[in-house]
Amino acid sequence: MTNHVTAHPIEWTPERVKRFWDFYSSNPALDDTYFARLVGRSLLAFVGKRIRIGSAADIGCGRGDLIEFLLDGGHSAYGADSSASSLEKVRKRFEGRSGFKGTTMMDGGKVSLPSETIDTAFMIEVVEHMDDGALQAALTEAKRLLRKGGHVVLTTPNEENLDASKTMCPECGSIYHRVQHVRSWSADTLRAYVEPLGFSTLTCEATVLAPYTGPLGLLYRTVYPMIRHRRPHLVYIGRKIG
Repeated sequence: MTNHVTAHPIEWTPERVKRFWDFYSSNPALDDTYFARLVGRSLLAFVGKRIRIGSAADIGCGRGDLIEFLLDGGHSAYGADSSASSLEKVRKRFEGRSGFKGTTMMDGGKVSLPSETIDTAFMIEVVEHMDDGALQAALTEAKRLLRKGGHVVLTTPNEENLDASKTMCPECGSIYHRVQHVRSWSADTLRAYVEPLGFSTLTCEATVLAPYTGPLGLLYRTVYPMIRHRRPHLVYIGRKIG
């Protein structure tokens, strides 16, 4: 006898999001799928040509790949995340490393760091995971952490087709994006969302961030849009107002 399962969209509660990412970060086979690990060097090169990065916080740091590249570049860096499993990995990974300032748990978008502590707040592949309440809280907190004239850096898939990455749990019928994305952004919608929260846009553009450096990276960035007919990554850089 076959039990009937009704397909239905999942409701991403904070507890379910935490459970999802605790599992994801605990699976070593997924380490090479993290966005910052794949293109973190390329992203920092992109950002470093436009602003002075200085001291930084990676909000939604995952397993800490961007932190590693920041430290390699001589920057000091904090890590913040809602996954205790991820933060434990980050602490063990960088304990005793020069420039590593530690980790803090994100609780309702809040982090336990003093105001005006950093020059740059990174939220890498974060904004597509959050509903309005969580996203506004995270961006407000990022602004609080920034020194006067500091910057926020956001990345997200460019005009992602969410349906193309959805799957269904055959046990309960929940339909969900395979890496928990809940919204899609364009340059126009991202800029319009962030600016009213207290940032002046320096750039918001679709680009290609390469998993390689040097001439191979340049070749990748040139050839990719010719073959795929699109630029897959959206990067926003905004300066704190006030």
